Amino acid sequence: GEGKTLMAPLAAYLHHLGHYDKCCHIVTANEYLAERDARWMEPFLKGLGLSTGFIVPNQSGVERARAYQHDVVYATSREIVFDSLREPVRKKRTHSADAILRPQIDQELNPSYDFVIVDEVDSVLVDQARSPLSLGTDSGSSPQIELYRHADTVAGQLVRGQHYRLMHDDRSVELKDEGKAEARRRAGNALRLLPVGHKWERYITCALAARYIYKADNHYVVRNGRVVLIDESTGRMLPGRQLPDGIHQAIEVRNGLNPSIEVRGAYQTTFQTFFRKYEKIAGMTGTATMASMEFLSVYNLKIVPIPPNKPTQRNYQGDLVYRNQENKHKALLDKIAEIHDTGRPILIGTGSVKESELIGQMLEARGLKHDILNAKNHAREAEIIADAGQYGRITIITNMAGRGVDIKLGPGIAEMGGIFLLSTDRLPFRRLDWQLIGRIGRQGDPGDCLYFLSLKDDLLRNANRKMITRLRNASRAHRHAPVESPKAVKVFDNIQRHYEKVTTRQRKRMYQYEKHREKMKDQGLWEDWMDIR
Repeated sequence: GEGKTLMAPLAAYLHHLGHYDKCCHIVTANEYLAERDARWMEPFLKGLGLSTGFIVPNQSGVERARAYQHDVVYATSREIVFDSLREPVRKKRTHSADAILRPQIDQELNPSYDFVIVDEVDSVLVDQARSPLSLGTDSGSSPQIELYRHADTVAGQLVRGQHYRLMHDDRSVELKDEGKAEARRRAGNALRLLPVGHKWERYITCALAARYIYKADNHYVVRNGRVVLIDESTGRMLPGRQLPDGIHQAIEVRNGLNPSIEVRGAYQTTFQTFFRKYEKIAGMTGTATMASMEFLSVYNLKIVPIPPNKPTQRNYQGDLVYRNQENKHKALLDKIAEIHDTGRPILIGTGSVKESELIGQMLEARGLKHDILNAKNHAREAEIIADAGQYGRITIITNMAGRGVDIKLGPGIAEMGGIFLLSTDRLPFRRLDWQLIGRIGRQGDPGDCLYFLSLKDDLLRNANRKMITRLRNASRAHRHAPVESPKAVKVFDNIQRHYEKVTTRQRKRMYQYEKHREKMKDQGLWEDWMDIR
């Protein structure tokens, strides 16, 4: 809808005119777009004299090596980063005789870090920058399933505040001295099973995190007997990724699965460190201005706003805040039924897989036909989004939201007012809310947006409890109506600003650590084994 797919190769060609021997990497939001955009733009770029390649999962080493030799390479950020981490491992494992006996293994990737264009640049360089990316190796020892099971039982007997503290901001657990003593008192024979160098408290904190911090269908999904993490900024699954320090195994046991072998990080980096390797960085997004200071201080990138091709007719109707989720859901369903009777297509934005499925069950109970797009059925993404603008359609989405695929309005829909977006959650960062709103009203199309929120939403678990209690008490006389006080919406604005500050501090700490680490490496004072945890 914004023309980014066509603008990226034009910028790559402009760079090629001044640096004919250099290549350009175009980073897409997901693997589907990497292959799709490469195939779409290949004839165009070939006409300009540039070759095109793409990197997607399950490619062989030879295919990847050939792809990196092209003038323009399409890939996701994770594929490029992990290729840079795998290469030193591959070189260590390659014997000199392999060049003769297995010539195909001598295909080195050798990517050139000349120029990169990052789509959804704020999602990649800001939202995802606080988590280190680690290429792991098996720890060599299988986890003790009985240890994790017993730790989960003991964790359920500990009392929050008395025995431990939960820090939802950085998703950590602090076990107090009373908690350590109580955990050891309840350990029983589990202490005899502890591997060498492991502490019982480690298993307890992992079990507490699995119980109270990481939520199924929010932070992860269970697929084919495995726990698969969800990227919270994009809503997409991250197969093959593990939470560190035994937390992943504790979650598996919590869900009745056999724990997988723990992975130790042998090589690691961050998006902040990796993308600063490029000689030139550029990016595209509709929501970069909210992070302009961080782009300037970390990447030395300035924001250039480009006006839309056509004046926007998107109408943001604001937020309705209810006392609890039951009232919120009832009001939401009434609004859906009212709009659906007119035939106008509806998008329902949700903050998690769990919420999307709950709304789906409620619609089914009312006999309203709908589609759901979340991390569990991402394979139908293009199909679901392609039909979301047709007459009478109801589509439930998470923040994966079909990025890169336009929602085409059916005949007569524009005259009816376009798509109506109803959202059930504010996301942790306001930029993510605006990205969701950006799904409607594209290329001058009309569209409406209305948020349904409640004072019991998960986002407010760290909010000012006294303020929330006062708001609930003040609205007691009108339990089923929206809270009239403007302070209700401010609670959500304040908690989003809080999360922005917390994550900014986390990224700054990570950035300073990575700068120190790179400096030590340059001086020969840091070895790869020092990254292993």
